[in-house]
Amino acid sequence: MADDYWDDLPPTLTSKDLQRLLNIGQATVSLWLNKGTIPGHQIAYSWITFKSDVRNWLESTSTVPFPEHEPYPDPLDDYGDHLTYQDLMVLFRKSRPAIFGWLRDGTIPAMRPGQRWLIEKSAIRRLLEQTSNQRPDFVPRKRRDELGAAEHGDAGVDDAV
Repeated sequence: MADDYWDDLPPTLTSKDLQRLLNIGQATVSLWLNKGTIPGHQIAYSWITFKSDVRNWLESTSTVPFPEHEPYPDPLDDYGDHLTYQDLMVLFRKSRPAIFGWLRDGTIPAMRPGQRWLIEKSAIRRLLEQTSNQRPDFVPRKRRDELGAAEHGDAGVDDAV
């Protein structure tokens, strides 16, 4: 794919972007994200995919060699040491209520001195590492919830003997 095609895409790709880019349906996008085929980050119940990761993945699966090039930019490179909730809205392509929900419930580690949220870039990096579907121990959120219910006897099985 031509670089100008990639240049027109935002740094963070939505499910719809992936469908168009890969010419696959929503069910396949979800399956491939859950399996770790498409690199992504599962934050709460949302998938975050970065253009740079998808480009690297596509190049790694190509049968045609790619010319040497500089690494694709890290999506966090455009931000300073601290991010605002507005920065997170752009970075993750999520709505204000979604970002505030993640900040309030601790999904995104942050501090709140006064009335403003203060989010350290290093905390976002750690969050992305912890939520990456490329980790060997990654388990999709839905499956984690099912496993947790089974461990606590909530799987619908009678524990009485």
